[in-house]
Amino acid sequence: MNWVDVSLLVIFLIALWAGYYRGFLLGTLDLLIWTASLVVAYVCYSYTAGFLDRFVNWGVWMQPASFLITMVLARVIFGLIARLIMRQIPEQEHQSSANRFLGMIPGAVNGWIACIIVSALLLALPLRDSINTETRDSKWATELAMQSEWVNKKLAPVFDEAVRHTMNSLTVHPASDETVPLGFTYDKPEIRPFLEAKMLELVNNERAKEGLQPVVADPLLTKVARIHSRDMFARGYFAHMNPDGKDPFDRMRANNVKFTAAGENLALAQTLEIAHTNLMNSPGHRANIMNPAFGRLGIGILDGGFYGLMISQEFRNPE
Repeated sequence: MNWVDVSLLVIFLIALWAGYYRGFLLGTLDLLIWTASLVVAYVCYSYTAGFLDRFVNWGVWMQPASFLITMVLARVIFGLIARLIMRQIPEQEHQSSANRFLGMIPGAVNGWIACIIVSALLLALPLRDSINTETRDSKWATELAMQSEWVNKKLAPVFDEAVRHTMNSLTVHPASDETVPLGFTYDKPEIRPFLEAKMLELVNNERAKEGLQPVVADPLLTKVARIHSRDMFARGYFAHMNPDGKDPFDRMRANNVKFTAAGENLALAQTLEIAHTNLMNSPGHRANIMNPAFGRLGIGILDGGFYGLMISQEFRNPE
């Protein structure tokens, strides 16, 4: 447990205490209001954007601004309705021991949500690299950040254009020649051998579920993988084909790697768990991980601080 875990625990305990102080009725009503406001914003933001577009031109910020404006307006309206409801409840009900004790339930939910948001922000914001590293090494933060992925995917159509340069998770199809400009370069990434070993374990766990033989760590492929991950950071691109026109197989041959079957997976993500989940959820990447023709794997994970983990997986046939 590091300082990030301790901070998250403190946040959760404060939310729990606040839930007790406010009580079950008020705490639950607040949660319902925020949930309803988010739902209304998600459903109606496009109508708000269409209305605002008649008067202002906010470019890529139109959809995010419309979402936030709709959410705030819904929050105000629902808040006024809630105030009328609360006036009908006798004061002694709010002060009762049962109401205060049960208030820890919405307090716990608020604490859980707050910890998810803090974990995601610690990984995504341009903070010191040491903070991002500590967050990735945290026992709880990476698990909590995983839980923000569903929301991130749901809100992607709203916010992606405005914040594309702060991508938290990225993959490209293994057979694709697509090149994604990162919008940044980073020349001091740190090799993370522990995470490379952990990802090899995750890959073999997936293969074991299907009765496949494990892949073994390949030092030559690890070198190829690390070089490519470093190059993508250094030149600000994300692709199987590098700017020199070299594909994964060219890079393997250039490093004297012999193979009869080979493949490559790439991922850029804030945590190892997010990267692995996204790779397994992608049919092309999953096919490489589960390919019985592959018996050796080299993984290169370069830590780019708040830019995330650049991950290259290089596969080849068994010896």
